[in-house]
Amino acid sequence: MISSNKKTKVQSSFSEREESTLVPLSGGRGSRKSEIHTAAAKLFGEKGFSASSVRDIASAVGLGAASLYNHMGSKDELLTTICFRCANEFLEGMKEIDVEYKTPEEKIRELIRLQIRIALYDKSSVTVFNDEWRHLQEPFLSSFLDLRRKYETAYLRIINEGIQTGIFKPLDPYLIFQMILSSLRWLHLPGAKKIKQTEEELTEQITSIIIKGIAA
Repeated sequence: MISSNKKTKVQSSFSEREESTLVPLSGGRGSRKSEIHTAAAKLFGEKGFSASSVRDIASAVGLGAASLYNHMGSKDELLTTICFRCANEFLEGMKEIDVEYKTPEEKIRELIRLQIRIALYDKSSVTVFNDEWRHLQEPFLSSFLDLRRKYETAYLRIINEGIQTGIFKPLDPYLIFQMILSSLRWLHLPGAKKIKQTEEELTEQITSIIIKGIAA
């Protein structure tokens, strides 16, 4: 799903793109459960987890609050599903990139592409993943933070390899890591709709700016 020979250029502009789930949520795309999860992600992203009620979610999918429980366990369960789905998407992408690409620069390029792709096509879930994970309950909070640490550790390993082999500048690896993430963190926000480039054009420009900044 990530390798270069599988890339397809998107002709619509970034601002015209409609949000859709990147991968099917629990129950499969088009199922009632998937519809509820997608609506919950949108509400949590817009209003915040605490301010979103079960009644809000039910209304968004055209159900009564009581009927909603026939398709879900609780609001906390929805948050857990959204956060872990995003975390696993990033981790699985990392594993695939690590296997398919050889050099640190190639891997960083593809990790940037992965993050842009997820941000463009799953905006609400990325917002929840970035901002609302703090509302996770134990033991899920600890498990979620462990997944984030694994992703960070793998990312830093690639950056360190690039520094040690002279591909990247001898800068603080953690600083490079945070700079890359911060450079991409705005893509799921409403202001990003002002961008007119296609996904491919946007990806190439952002990647070029970041790589030029860290290349030796």
